Amino acid sequence: MAPRVPSSKLTLSCPLFAADFDPRNPGFLLVAGGGGEGRSGVGNKIALLNTSKRNEISEIVDIELSRDEDSVTSLAVAHAADDSLVALAGINSSVVEQKRGNNQHLRSFKIDYPPRKSALAESPEKKKKKKKSPAREKPAGTTTPLSRESLFRTTKSGGNGDTYQRITRLSPWKGTESPRVAAIATGLAPSGEIVFFDASSSTPASADVIGRIRLDNDEEAEDVDIIESEEQPGRFLVAYTNGRDVSLCRISSNTRSNAAPDVQTVYTIPRPEGAAARSRPKFRALRFLSPTALLLLQNSPDRTGCELILLDLGPAATPNSKDPKPPTAAATIVRRKKLRSTMKIGLGMDVCTLGKDLDNRQQTIVAVTGSDQSIEVITLESDPRSWRQTSGFDKFRVYTTLRDVHPFSVTKTCFSHFTPPAHPISPETPPQSVKLASVSMGNTVVVHTFPLAPVPASSRTPRYVLSIPGESSVWSSFAGASTALLSILIVCFLVQAFGEIRGALPPHLGVADYLPPDIYDAVVIPYKTYSSTSLRRSSDDSSSSPSSSSSSSPPPAIPTLNLNSSSSSSPLQNIILQAREHQQQQQQQQQQQQQEQQEDQDQTKPLLSITCNPETNNLLIDLLYLVPSRAPPDQIKHLWSDLSAQDQSVWKKQLVDGGLLSSSSSFSSSPTEADSKDTDDENESIDALLQGDVLFGEVCAAEARV
Repeated sequence: MAPRVPSSKLTLSCPLFAADFDPRNPGFLLVAGGGGEGRSGVGNKIALLNTSKRNEISEIVDIELSRDEDSVTSLAVAHAADDSLVALAGINSSVVEQKRGNNQHLRSFKIDYPPRKSALAESPEKKKKKKKSPAREKPAGTTTPLSRESLFRTTKSGGNGDTYQRITRLSPWKGTESPRVAAIATGLAPSGEIVFFDASSSTPASADVIGRIRLDNDEEAEDVDIIESEEQPGRFLVAYTNGRDVSLCRISSNTRSNAAPDVQTVYTIPRPEGAAARSRPKFRALRFLSPTALLLLQNSPDRTGCELILLDLGPAATPNSKDPKPPTAAATIVRRKKLRSTMKIGLGMDVCTLGKDLDNRQQTIVAVTGSDQSIEVITLESDPRSWRQTSGFDKFRVYTTLRDVHPFSVTKTCFSHFTPPAHPISPETPPQSVKLASVSMGNTVVVHTFPLAPVPASSRTPRYVLSIPGESSVWSSFAGASTALLSILIVCFLVQAFGEIRGALPPHLGVADYLPPDIYDAVVIPYKTYSSTSLRRSSDDSSSSPSSSSSSSPPPAIPTLNLNSSSSSSPLQNIILQAREHQQQQQQQQQQQQQEQQEDQDQTKPLLSITCNPETNNLLIDLLYLVPSRAPPDQIKHLWSDLSAQDQSVWKKQLVDGGLLSSSSSFSSSPTEADSKDTDDENESIDALLQGDVLFGEVCAAEARV
């Protein structure tokens, strides 16, 4: 279930295009917009809002701008004090001034906060009058325009009249005394331009310019971001994208120059092959997560979706004091996150890095606005000791989706600045939170408040997170693979068990032996090999009458021996000896089975059955030893010792005539006196051969053959 996020909403009198929080006090939000030049009824304004309450937004300063100039297109808070702030804004001059080559697009304003009133100092009578009064008090506070400046060279050289200050971006605020630099970029210019300047002054001018980057024709900067170097204070790393390429450069707050800094392209979107070569993804926004990690929002072609891409800048972002030239190392993608399919296009992105702990573990909140007026909130965990293959970053985790935030397209999203409380944490430390503001073309402002939690909760030096970190992606992958493997093994076990019970698979597990007798008799089907099935069918055929056999379908092939009578040796003797040898091997294997089966294993079992096939009048040898557990057919009842002397004589003659005994063993039923001695020896040899484990059925007619 998605967490419930407190929110508040306010509707102003004009469409809004820019917003930024006071870096010192997240309870103040600056928004700006307007209807532009010459539009009657819709003015241009900058408003300071009070967002200290989770469920209410109030307007405390309202700055009405000239309707003869363009609306506010970009905005950033440059300086903040206890009682005021200084904001930089992008506002084009009037069309008349632009035709004269004078477009003072960079403005600065000082906004004084109204005096704070203590709610406790108000009497109950004043509170009642305030509630009953329907009139809305005009926001108090003063606004002072500080400067107007034109820094773009494209506007001075007679560029397109539609050129405006599309981007105003400052380096992260780290304190009143810490230096800050700013970057502004053109929009709708014949050739794009990025200008860097020192933002320490409240009235930036041409003398504060640090450097310029001139882009190619019909090329614009989609987004720009700045981060201060951790090793070299006062030096900054800048990243920008033209939609296809990601480029880096380094600037210093102490430098004053109009030259372009050394720029290196660290990543380029691969060009598709074939028919899709014209359609190419495009970068929409980028933000630094650290000096070596850059997060990008990429839109797929033809409004087919968007995704987050995490780049490891690696050596490309590492300064080298010995070699002032920029390195040529390329960035690599370490993480990707496909966003919801309903978000056809990503419109904007902002990030908020929360505090680190003693082990430099940190969580980052990412907010992405989409074309469906929704905001996707995602968390990203980083730990330098873990996830080394992904530069210390865990996978993206969706925290919540804020749906239908605005009635019209979202134009700007920004997080408040988070400053962790001082350590050690005490019971008096207030709860921590982060605010997310978004504005739209529908004149609406919405502020969501995300409560933060200390991790670990019992520690006095915790770090704060939005979502409690879970197990690492390595353990998640291992757990997922183990679960999948265990599921496969369980399914295989169930299939094998069911197959054994139903007689379809060999009994390797012996599951049927553990079933209760009543269930065993109801569901268990003994397993039958191919040979045992064939032998049983052969026995059934030999016991049936010729008429029934002829009416039924032909039986399948069975292991029988039909020998030619012209053989000069004794093949029956070889067959019987081979069968006995096979039985001996099986008895050795059966000695390893359970003790209660030992007596049954030691018993002599029938190995062969010799009978007459009534359908063909041929001798039929059934190889019973192939399936020792199979009982002999019902019609076979006689061992050799059970036969009478006359039946033995008849069988001997048929075995000789059928070629199963050698011709030297042939004799008549009434031998002569000269051959009586040899005949007795032969009879003893035959008796020993056929004794004990050969079964005999009905004899064939006189003309029997094999």
